[in-house]
Amino acid sequence: MLTQTEIAAIRSSWLAVVADRDRAGELFYDNLFRTAPETKSMFNASARVQGRKLMETLAIVVEGLDQFDALLPTLRHLGQVHAELGVRREHYEIVGTTLIKTLGDAAGGKLDPQQEAAWRKAYWTVADIMKAAA
Repeated sequence: MLTQTEIAAIRSSWLAVVADRDRAGELFYDNLFRTAPETKSMFNASARVQGRKLMETLAIVVEGLDQFDALLPTLRHLGQVHAELGVRREHYEIVGTTLIKTLGDAAGGKLDPQQEAAWRKAYWTVADIMKAAA
């Protein structure tokens, strides 16, 4: 679980990201498709639509970090849905790396070391739950 200090680091950087959430969401998918072009066929929607979904999901997670247990059913469901869409375990590494890069870019160019470590911990906590549910 995340500490209150880690949650605060995530939320402080999230404020900068969410200020231009549409751009951040599109940037994520642009980065993902550039890094792993084979993932593009897994998505039916445009980068803009998919990006909005991603930002909505991240907002739910960021807002729920204080009551993480309440997020578990949602995260398990997401893991099942992603597995049905063809997401494999190795995709989580690519997505994690892309997400951290995108969050840094969207938060003004770079996350500070504390923010980056907190986001990585949060991402892998979420990813492990999703993978276990797949």
